[in-house]
Amino acid sequence: MQMHPTWRTRLIGCAIVFLCSTGADFVTVDTLTPTFRWQPLKILSNDQSTEKGVGIIENITYEIRIWRMVPTELGKLVYMRRNLTSTMHRLEIPLEPDIRYLWSVRAHFEIDGRNRLTEWTMAGYPLRNESVPNDSCLRFQTPQSP
Repeated sequence: MQMHPTWRTRLIGCAIVFLCSTGADFVTVDTLTPTFRWQPLKILSNDQSTEKGVGIIENITYEIRIWRMVPTELGKLVYMRRNLTSTMHRLEIPLEPDIRYLWSVRAHFEIDGRNRLTEWTMAGYPLRNESVPNDSCLRFQTPQSP
């Protein structure tokens, strides 16, 4: 298992933000194995702080999920990877052409040895603990032919 640096930190918002989100639009990608990128878990280093809520954050990894849009349903899970240590991921298997998909990512981490995770990334304004997939998930469409 790869070791990650240990930080004394205060969490700032525990959210992951997709860099190129366009809200409810479906972004057309140019390949059936697109690369997804997101911002890292935002933390504020504060070694001198003695405020409540400051702990050691370590072992940050990410989980990505992709759902195929299905009529009358929110989506069918077609791809999932966990324990990603990078803030980018290229799909390891090709998706189907000319299909609309939803995707989301979240962080897993430890604070003082306790497992934690963030909410799923959304393009809109989700309600707390909203399940995925849902209408606020990030969206893309594959090209008509490879």
